[in-house]
Amino acid sequence: MGKSARWTLAVAAGLLVAGVLGYRARRAEQAEELVQQAERLLHPPLREASSWQDVRAGEARELLEEAQALAASAVGTALLGEAEVISQLQHGAYAQAERRLASLPGAAQNSELLLLRAAAALALKDTADAQRAIERLSSSAREQPRALLLRSDLARALGRGDEALAHAAHGIALDDRDAALYERRGLAYELLGDWPHARSDLEHATELEPRGTSALIALGRVLRTMGDLRGAVLAFHAATQRNPAEAEAWLGSGVCRAAQGDDAGARVDLERASELAPTRAEPLVALADVDVAEGDLASALRRYRAAVLLDADGATARVKLGNTLLRSGAIEEAAPAFRGAIERRPDLGAAHNGLGAALLARGDLPGAESELKLAATLDPNDAHPLLNLARLYKRRGDAAGFANALAQAEARDPQLLVASSAAAARTATARRVAAPH
Repeated sequence: MGKSARWTLAVAAGLLVAGVLGYRARRAEQAEELVQQAERLLHPPLREASSWQDVRAGEARELLEEAQALAASAVGTALLGEAEVISQLQHGAYAQAERRLASLPGAAQNSELLLLRAAAALALKDTADAQRAIERLSSSAREQPRALLLRSDLARALGRGDEALAHAAHGIALDDRDAALYERRGLAYELLGDWPHARSDLEHATELEPRGTSALIALGRVLRTMGDLRGAVLAFHAATQRNPAEAEAWLGSGVCRAAQGDDAGARVDLERASELAPTRAEPLVALADVDVAEGDLASALRRYRAAVLLDADGATARVKLGNTLLRSGAIEEAAPAFRGAIERRPDLGAAHNGLGAALLARGDLPGAESELKLAATLDPNDAHPLLNLARLYKRRGDAAGFANALAQAEARDPQLLVASSAAAARTATARRVAAPH
């Protein structure tokens, strides 16, 4: 081969290598741009995504998979793992997300992954693991708004209202335009029973975030507690406007409409909630409550029984089932319902009161007295156990006990005693009219 041929071959080989290197460089550059786009999606500002629920993890994952196909990198691999975890959290696969997190390199040191671990643990109600994840954060990372938000959530889950309030307030001091932080402070005030401040913060959160529903739902709950049923319905309705698939908003609106006496409106909202959340017991319980208010005990019993099947660990549906069975005259069936509630919530005064009433109806006065006294102790604001005790003492012929129980019931709720006396008078009158002459 002559010099000219060798030179030509060398030049061609050089051009080929340069072309390959240039092609690889372009692919690497494209991959890097995709990774950067994905990272922005996974780590948005707090105002754009206050929790993993709002992160555009699916889009980020597609970008990262494309980037890895162009030119694999350690950064892209790590971010892809993070995107997978967030997607699992968004789909409710919390345990799977925890396992995936544990498999990621550097999960015990990476602040973003530690925050995800804390969020997953809170979703699983594992406050101890959430605490451990947050404690692994550096001191500076713990003071960032997103970490303060999670720390407030953790404190609230532990029932520490003051601590939850302090973390949220610290976050607001760092960023006073973030809706999520105002929402967390409002939730902390709610836990502390400071309804006016809770209302103010939650209203501000809804103004700062015009698309989300969580602050509106919390606001509706607070307004309902404050007795502003109309305002609560408006808040819940606004949430359904923002997200028509938000079952919690329809449920809240339905419960408030029922409390206002709007049974027809309540049914529409509660049936919608039941359609959207067919595995939840609460919409069925609320619909059964409307049935009871309208006197349709058969329908109420069907719904309460269905709710009991849906919520194996719940006590509320069992208490209401027992109460309706008592009203229907099915005394023998009522006692097991109340006992089932007590097994799940031994501290629930209403369950003990119901069981006491059932035992009283069966003639078991000693058993009834024991349950009713316990109910009166467990719930010092409820007059019903004392009214039932008064009936028991009257049946026993204990005039002093009867008078004492009535006096205590009146001290707790004078209006209830008046209503009970009026109902008794109406019943006695009806019996006299119906009696043969």
